[in-house]
Amino acid sequence: MKKMMLVTCLCWMSSSAFALDLMQAYQRAQNSDPTWRAQQLQYQADQLNLGLAQGNLLPTVTLSGNITRKSQEMSRVNIASSSPELLSSSSSTSRQVALTARQPLFRWDAWQALKQVKTSLSLSEVTLRLQQQQHILNVSEAYFNVLRQQSLTTAYLQEEKALLEQLNMMNAKLREGLVAKSEVSEANAQYQNARANRIGTHVQLVLAQEQLAQLIGPYQESLAVLRDDFQFQKPVPESLEAWSQLAQTQNLAIQQARLQRQYAEDARRVEQAARYPQVEAVGSYGYAKQSPESIMSPDGQFDQVGIEMNWNVFSGGRVNKNVQKAVVLVQKSEAELDAAIRKANTDVKQAYLQVETDQAKLQARQAAMNSADLVARASKAQYQEGLKTMVDVLLAQRNAFSAKQDYLNAQYDYLKHVLQLKAAVGQLTEQDVQEMNAWLIRKAI
Repeated sequence: MKKMMLVTCLCWMSSSAFALDLMQAYQRAQNSDPTWRAQQLQYQADQLNLGLAQGNLLPTVTLSGNITRKSQEMSRVNIASSSPELLSSSSSTSRQVALTARQPLFRWDAWQALKQVKTSLSLSEVTLRLQQQQHILNVSEAYFNVLRQQSLTTAYLQEEKALLEQLNMMNAKLREGLVAKSEVSEANAQYQNARANRIGTHVQLVLAQEQLAQLIGPYQESLAVLRDDFQFQKPVPESLEAWSQLAQTQNLAIQQARLQRQYAEDARRVEQAARYPQVEAVGSYGYAKQSPESIMSPDGQFDQVGIEMNWNVFSGGRVNKNVQKAVVLVQKSEAELDAAIRKANTDVKQAYLQVETDQAKLQARQAAMNSADLVARASKAQYQEGLKTMVDVLLAQRNAFSAKQDYLNAQYDYLKHVLQLKAAVGQLTEQDVQEMNAWLIRKAI
């Protein structure tokens, strides 16, 4: 029993000894995210529409039957008494079963509807790809937001700890009469501010973890973190014009809007097809039996073959109004396509310029962080030598921690903007998740 418990503990420790990386989180989200699951099921349901539309052009076979009982009385009016007299009564039962087949010969509305469904299948596929892109964005941004809040919480915790040590030292010196009370008040104010920031960031961390759990399900592991040697990488291709051209040809929102316009045009043709007649070949085969039998009984087998035509000549003007409505919806889809093209241009430019700016920001934030750290350490040393006041030391420390927080935010902003740039040109795939996962390191707990 002890050996079994030991093996179980070792297995649990080995399974939780390493952090959950981005790729693993995305794989969990594919199975756990209910929104993504619903979108996949909707895509599967859309694929069935093709079979439904094809069914309107294929033959249909119907089996029908009936049993009818008929009773009849024959009477005459007695002239003498002016009252009816019953002469005879009879009853009969007829039974019939028939097999009827119908084959559309000319169904212009069904043909146009089939074309519309084929367009809808392409639209459904592009929509699913667009939803998959958004799913990758949601999971990645939720994952990196947790890392961001973890890093900020750690930074604020370090700041709070350093300021608390500083405050305790100042209180000790105040009791000895070595410092002014104003300096202690300043140290306490800085400490309380850092403590409030740490508490607020911790709340944001909890919310970020809940957001990630909503996508990937509950998790107990810690997350893989950014590598210490994380470096900026320029986007490829390097020119904004090349990215804009990619957006025009590959942006999924533009493709979706174009297919929606095509779908609206197909819908207009379906409404116009209601003006045409419908022609069907009809054939029936069956058997009839009547009891009691008589000379006029239609007993025996029967069959018939013919062609039927139905033409809705006038329906109160509904057809014309439906066509007019379909034309307006086509114009609406054209306006939406123009809006999608403009938005794609704006999105790709914004994302590209943000990524370009991130290079300068990362370099500047890192330099500022290193410089502020040197100033903070120098100020602390000069304070001990009596060359700086405590206010100077606190200000230098605050600048150092603020610079570190700015650098952390710049790192995660860059990761987010890279994903958005890929999505703007319709190229964000699972391969990008794998590449970004290489920037992470799985540290043992």
